[in-house]
Parts: sequence; structure tokens; C-alpha cells
Amino acid sequence: MTLNELVNLLNHTPLIAHIHPISRCFLPEDVVIYESLAQLAWAMDTFEPTLPERILVTASDPQYQHRFPIVHCEHNPFTPALNEVLYDRYEYIEGHMLTQQDIGERIVAEAGGEEVMVLMLIDGLSYRDVADWQDEEELAVRVEPCLVNGPTVTRIGFRNIVGDPPLAARLFDHGFTHRLGFTYWYREDNTFTDHLFRTISRTEKAGYFAEILEALQAHLGQSGGGKTYVQIMLTGLDGYAHSQKRKPPVEAIVGEIRDELLNLARLFAELGLTVVIYLTADHGILWRDEFEPQIIGSAPGKSSPRCCGWSELYYQSESGKRFNLHGEELFCLNYPRLRRKLHIDDQGVHGGISFQESIVPFVTVEVT
Repeated sequence: MTLNELVNLLNHTPLIAHIHPISRCFLPEDVVIYESLAQLAWAMDTFEPTLPERILVTASDPQYQHRFPIVHCEHNPFTPALNEVLYDRYEYIEGHMLTQQDIGERIVAEAGGEEVMVLMLIDGLSYRDVADWQDEEELAVRVEPCLVNGPTVTRIGFRNIVGDPPLAARLFDHGFTHRLGFTYWYREDNTFTDHLFRTISRTEKAGYFAEILEALQAHLGQSGGGKTYVQIMLTGLDGYAHSQKRKPPVEAIVGEIRDELLNLARLFAELGLTVVIYLTADHGILWRDEFEPQIIGSAPGKSSPRCCGWSELYYQSESGKRFNLHGEELFCLNYPRLRRKLHIDDQGVHGGISFQESIVPFVTVEVT
């Protein structure tokens, strides 16, 4: 049953519906949602008069479910249509789906008999770019949508994921005593990279993915047993969104990231190791050719078009949504608002709240 069919049926009877929690945000405002079927049955059986309402129940109960129809609603909330509700229902959505701040806890909870666990951090990648990866036949690939907690900027997103204490330290307590990191910045040259890779004593700078594969093969051949945690930071689409006069070949770049993921999985399979690889991103990209911007400010040319600190709010006519994360206060704009006009070389933006920027992938690949 589609969402429209469900709404039409609600005009005739209360329903018990199996529906994605985020899809509830697309229901008309007058639909009354009950989390408990027993609560609805009690309300309808009371002697007090009740007004006619469109009623949806999200949980069945064997004692009462025979009284109402049960339907399954097939609706994918993770499309560009999410921009219609994401900003206004942000807190609800954050509480009813996987978020970046849940990732560390999820990985630690899933840590078990694996010999190696890998976290690949991609700088700029949207969920919609990789949603079809789960059709991969060669390996068991699972792709989940994940909400960026707060501003869609690198310094917030990656901190959300790595957490504090960092994931490497938490996995150490689960037996992952060997820790290895790869990044495109030296830790001593970049304080942000140093923060993300703290507690990983062996962190190497790698310019090409082939170098990472070679280093991993050498390390795993010399580790002498014991579990290993690997943290890899890679470029994604972020660098192609800025200072570019042409829109980049997004599908080709995403294809390269997919190949890197699968090549890594193949390496572990050849080595005969039991491994779980996770891949996620700091934020997505809202490309300039997929929206009609609403300019609500006159911010300086070098400033972010989608978010700012409180001291810069006077450049714009509305503040946006306020976040206070990791010691930083930022205000983020809703889709499709901008603080300034785009430059000719601004191919994409991020920092605000939209389906394209705020919903990133959480990919799991199991090698057994």
C-alpha cells in the first residue's frame, strides 16, 4: 500500500500500519498516531464522547488487533522529498533513525570474533550516491541512511563519528590491540587529523589507495596474531564541490570509492581473514544544478553559503537552526536557502540541512 492509499483509507477506519518511522513525517497533520493499540481500544470503549479522527496505530497487540485492519505501507522517506519535512521535524527524525553519533556505539556493539575491523571515513558523500550498492552480488553489502547530527561540515561530522573516547580506544577494550591509520594529511601537520587519529600510534600518510592495500598486507603478515582496528580517511566529493568551474563526474568518482571498498574486501578474503568493513561520510553535497536557491543574506564571498557562527548572523535575514556541538555554536539554513549568491566555481554546497547534505551512508561489508 502506498502512502496516499493509506491516507485515503484513514478516512474510513483506524488502521494498524507497518510504516517506516520517518515516513510518519509525511502524513497530514490531522492524523492522530497511537503508539499503543491498547490505548486506542481503551479510548474508543470509554463512555466519553469522541470526535471523528483519522487514527493510525504503529504497534499491533494480539489482544486487540482483530478490531482494526492491518496494512503495510511501502514508502521510501529517503528521497529529495525529505526536504519538505527534514528541517521542521529534525528532532523527531534524529530520534528515530541511525545518526552519526550512534555509529561508534553500533560498531563496538557488533565487535565479536572478527580479526580485523575497518572504518573508512569519506570526505563528502551522500546516501543517495550509494543507495544501490546493496545490490552488489559479490559480497554481503548493507547500506543504511544515517543522519548527520548538526551542521554538515567536516570538523563536526567526523568528530560525531569517531567520538570521545575515540573509537580506536573503545575497540582496544574489546581486544583490538593493533591499531593502524591511513590519511591524506600527516598528523603533525594538521591538528584536526591528529584529533581524529589520537590513540592510533601508527598513522601513515597515503596518496593512493594502492599504498594502503600494500601497507595493510605487510602489517597483517607481521602482526603476529591479535585483532586489528584500521581507520582510513579518504577524499570523496567535497574537493570537487569547491573551486571547480565544471560539475565533476559524480558517478565516476563514486564508482572509484566503491572499487576501493571492494578491493579492500577482496584483499582480506585472499588473506583468509574474518573482517567487517564500515564506510561512512562526514556530510553529503547539495549540487548547484539540483535546486533553485533562495538568497536570504549578503554574506562575504569567502564565507559558507549554508551555515555560520552567531557573530555573522547580521548578514542574513533569518538565523536558521542552532546547534552547539564539540565546543562550537553554528546556525544552519534550511533547503534551499543561501547566505550569499554562489560563485561561478561553487559547484556544490554543504553546511546546511537538506536530504542531500544531511543523509549520509553507513555501509557494512562482511568478509567471512
